[in-house]
Amino acid sequence: MPSFIRFPLIVAGLIGLLSGNNAIGQEKKKTEKPPEPPKILMVIPPFIEQDKTSKILLRGKQLDLVTSVEASGKKAKIIRKGKAGVPQGLSADKQGDTEIEIEIISLKENRLELITKKDELASNPFELLVKNGILPEKEPNQGFSQSQEINLPSTVHGKIQAAQDVDVFKIKADPGSMIQVKIHAQKFGSALDAMLTVYDPNGAKIIFADDSKDSRDVAVSFKMPQSGIVNLCVQDANDRGGDLFHYLLEVAK
Repeated sequence: MPSFIRFPLIVAGLIGLLSGNNAIGQEKKKTEKPPEPPKILMVIPPFIEQDKTSKILLRGKQLDLVTSVEASGKKAKIIRKGKAGVPQGLSADKQGDTEIEIEIISLKENRLELITKKDELASNPFELLVKNGILPEKEPNQGFSQSQEINLPSTVHGKIQAAQDVDVFKIKADPGSMIQVKIHAQKFGSALDAMLTVYDPNGAKIIFADDSKDSRDVAVSFKMPQSGIVNLCVQDANDRGGDLFHYLLEVAK
């Protein structure tokens, strides 16, 4: 083949190769995912008390890269941040694999909106309850004989601390009065799939409650028996437990 024919063919091949590389580069740019913002999935505990400085653990995605945390627009102090293990059987996409511990103080608000920021990216707001008088769960309270007695109305911060753990609470009220019980867990990102069983003092079941509409959390009402005493039994539907299985138990007439 004459050289003057071969030269245009070589040039055409180089142009085609360069065009192909350019197309690949453009395609690569199209398929590159935009950077993900940080995400708060869980807050432990899910509340703080007014006029007190509190330490709160935030758990979620990309939180180890966060540079600032805001509580309703005010900067919170970051104590530590880093990677966090995911307990067996749980999902990093639901319970997170990074965490930040912060220190905040609330004055008059009923709720705080927590927002984490990384570069120009910010998380969606995550609600933190501000309320005084929340009672701590007292262990051991795994059976009727060990049940923790609480008055009405009360809100208790508890945790299903291990597999097959059951937390038992005793309440007293006038026979025939209507009692309302709510368990908040999923609402605050907890891994707990709460179940509630209510028994009279003789061990007869009064009511059982599992999921509410569109939520794993429990909300139920029942009539107090003639004895005026019941035991509320809280447990995980899958018999799991651990540090991520926390909840708020709200009981009222």
